[in-house]
Amino acid sequence: MKQFLASLLLAALFLAGGCGDDSEVFYSISYPIVQIGADVILESEPEEPSTGEESGSEGSQDGSSEEDTAGNDASDGAVTGSEGSDGSDSSSGSDGSDGSDGEESAVDPLIAQIQAEVAAEAPVQPGGYYTLDFTAYNCGPLTVDTATDSGVTQGAFIKEPGASQITILYLNQVYEYTISSYTDTEGLRKVMLTLDLTEEFQKRYPEAAITKVVRNEYTSTPTY
Repeated sequence: MKQFLASLLLAALFLAGGCGDDSEVFYSISYPIVQIGADVILESEPEEPSTGEESGSEGSQDGSSEEDTAGNDASDGAVTGSEGSDGSDSSSGSDGSDGSDGEESAVDPLIAQIQAEVAAEAPVQPGGYYTLDFTAYNCGPLTVDTATDSGVTQGAFIKEPGASQITILYLNQVYEYTISSYTDTEGLRKVMLTLDLTEEFQKRYPEAAITKVVRNEYTSTPTY
């Protein structure tokens, strides 16, 4: 029901803003998807109090100086992970660069499972694209090639000039994306579309102490 009402609202805004398909397109931009990734953070379990039997003279025994199983700094008390849709693990975070030091890092099984679900459930898979046709300064019709059985579909979008947020509607769903960037393997800055899925996965795994789940859609579109 929430998604249905959101769809009606976006459709109303779309029509009221003069963003109909019969309007003249004065600017278009396409976002081809090359990879799907996921950032997952789980709240770590508190460690048992020290019994005093082990010496702490060489450093803290509370784990604050150790790295977590995803290869990231664990000083914030969280277990994190980042993975691309090709199944390769990454310890780099959201910029897509390889932070490996040559040693394989263990990944929490639940994190790996969530990452796999995020990638598999992405409505637009690698090889697909979004094309935004601006028929008004802040909105217009949207064409989406999902690279799935859903094929090519039409929708709408709203994006204020200069804003890093974009709202898109297609397949009767409304998505609130954040536009950011990452560095590809050739050192070039490309556009990345990020969608917060934290609430959805907290409901799916109520006992998992999930603090963050984000889907990263890496595109081949250069930043400007």
